[in-house]
Amino acid sequence: MQTSPNPSLAFNANQRLRSQIQDILEAINASESFVAGMNFNAFSSDQKTIYAIERSLGIVGVTAKRLPWELVNSHNQINWREIMGLGEKLTFGLFEVDLADLWRIISEDLPKLKQLMATLELELSSES
Repeated sequence: MQTSPNPSLAFNANQRLRSQIQDILEAINASESFVAGMNFNAFSSDQKTIYAIERSLGIVGVTAKRLPWELVNSHNQINWREIMGLGEKLTFGLFEVDLADLWRIISEDLPKLKQLMATLELELSSES
């Protein structure tokens, strides 16, 4: 006997995905505000901003790691491996992170990820 999918499970999955997307977007927006008007030299000499960026990128990476694999695999324009790996490093303090790498991720990878997350958020909203 075949059973039909449980609609409440699908709702919960969409609700969880929406929450993950919002968490990523909040952390990206925070990162952008932390470095607004800064260049790499200003960033690399401001310990408070470095700590703030490390925290927000840790949130992005750890949250990205919990996204559905189907979503991750279907958006290979995002450097998921680096983002997720960085999240692990920053959250669990496993390795020292190069400031130039942080800056590159802020300026190159986060804008692409932000655009994708905003698009997905709109798509999920229109399904509701």
